[in-house]
Amino acid sequence: MQPKNKKEQIGITALYCRLSRDDGMDGDSNSVANQKRLLSQKAKELGFANTKYYVDDGYTGTNFNRPGFQAMLGDIDMGYITAVMVKDLSRLGRDYVSVGNYTDSYFPERNVRFIAVNDSIDSDEGESEIAPFKNILNEMYARDISKKVRSSHRLRGNMGEPLSQPPYGYMKSPENKKKWIIDPEAADIVKSIFKMCLDGKGNETIARILQEQKVLIPMAYWQSKGLPRGGKKTQPNPYKWCKTTVQKILSQQEYCGDVINFKTYSKSFKNKTRLENPQENWAIFKNVHEAIIDREAFEQVQKLIAKTKRRAPKPSNAQKSIFCDLLYCGDCHKKLRHHTNTINKDIHYFVCSNNKVDYRGSCPGRHYIRADAVEQVVMLELRRMAEFLHDDEQAFADILAQKSGAELMKEQKRNAGELQKAIVRNDTVSRLYEKLYEDNATGKVSDEWFMQLSHKYEVERMELKAKISELRSKLMQSDEQQKECENFTTAVRKFMQMEHLTAPLLRELIDHIDVFETQGVGKNRTQRIVIYYRFIGYIELPEVSHYDNYKADTRKGVAVEYVSKALTA
Repeated sequence: MQPKNKKEQIGITALYCRLSRDDGMDGDSNSVANQKRLLSQKAKELGFANTKYYVDDGYTGTNFNRPGFQAMLGDIDMGYITAVMVKDLSRLGRDYVSVGNYTDSYFPERNVRFIAVNDSIDSDEGESEIAPFKNILNEMYARDISKKVRSSHRLRGNMGEPLSQPPYGYMKSPENKKKWIIDPEAADIVKSIFKMCLDGKGNETIARILQEQKVLIPMAYWQSKGLPRGGKKTQPNPYKWCKTTVQKILSQQEYCGDVINFKTYSKSFKNKTRLENPQENWAIFKNVHEAIIDREAFEQVQKLIAKTKRRAPKPSNAQKSIFCDLLYCGDCHKKLRHHTNTINKDIHYFVCSNNKVDYRGSCPGRHYIRADAVEQVVMLELRRMAEFLHDDEQAFADILAQKSGAELMKEQKRNAGELQKAIVRNDTVSRLYEKLYEDNATGKVSDEWFMQLSHKYEVERMELKAKISELRSKLMQSDEQQKECENFTTAVRKFMQMEHLTAPLLRELIDHIDVFETQGVGKNRTQRIVIYYRFIGYIELPEVSHYDNYKADTRKGVAVEYVSKALTA
């Protein structure tokens, strides 16, 4: 074996296996276990000792959004993989354009050797003239399977067989998976939701009651029962019901005992996105399974829903504030949401999106603040800063340097030292790896000891590469920060020429604003608003000029003074 090939074998050889449900009809020849055996044997024949499996079991080949494949691409981009091996081209994918892009461009650009064992394709032996035709045949196979599946799907759907998972309140019968039966525990919750709606309670009120009663949301309930269901699983609070979930339950005709098929559809076998189907295309089969809600009660609820549908906001109410996405709760650090007063449309305000009162969150206070008050406070602080810059430019520059420069230089020095150490160690590990490989080839090191040490070195190399990439990125960011500090001064000068705040100028100057809960009572209320500027954070200017804090009468007998200083530790 030539030294060149030996050098290439130092990285990982990715053994990629894929099996979709459609491929399962071909018998055992395409099974994951069979693919692993074939690829492992071929890797040994070619002398690839450092192998790693990437597996996608149950994923279609018509798109490449598969966890195993994406993990392999991530390792290729990090430089860990030097060869990719598959059973045949169809395992890589069944979209001939995308497969061709990977084999003709992506892998060669990253010096990754590609091998399709059964198709006798090896990129080291030059381009394969037959590969494009095989890719087209693989896609035609996927298209044909898709047509057969769609035809079967439509046939079953038109016969009244449920094509979707049973909704919350039902479950599949253990005796007949095509039959839905009532899940007593969840069905009681569904009944209570419909009853509360008929009692005149709105969706938000129903959701609040369910949360207070510690009722698990549908996804959390299914997970607690060990039932696999698709959908988002990111809700941190398993009891926090959303009004849209309540609305969906109230609108599902399936609770009357009906089966409704073809509510959604996909445009092609390549695009799996589900689209809403017009109601005239639905197939409705009544009284197929036991009802949870009687039809009369369901119809009453639909009439109530139709009467209480929310209207689209008027343009005057929907206008976005320039402070949206800049204001955060000073206590829980969640974003503040923008609202318009329903009685006085001229009043716009923000409240914490995690507060207990409005959103059933965990933050005890609303952190209410009017948008016009925020604007006045920000204008006041920027005027203070602009005046300080005008009166003593050198002192202003010194404060910026003190705020950003010292810490920046210290961090840069630390990162540069860490980067140098990581590069040196990475080179050392690479040499040790090569020596270990040569010792194994000459018989000085046993295969067992080689596998153990090579795995250890490979793990360390991966960690070092990731660390080197991260440190280089940090050093680049540090250089950019120094330039941005100069841009910050330019933005302050720009403000000096303007009479009103604009959204672009705010984004240039301000990173975020923390809003704290109002303290005190009556006309002696205060509220802290702390501004954090881009690249320098919070900055406290010396009292070179006197500006009183902004004070506003928010309503009769109530006044708030807005304090812009951060609390000292």
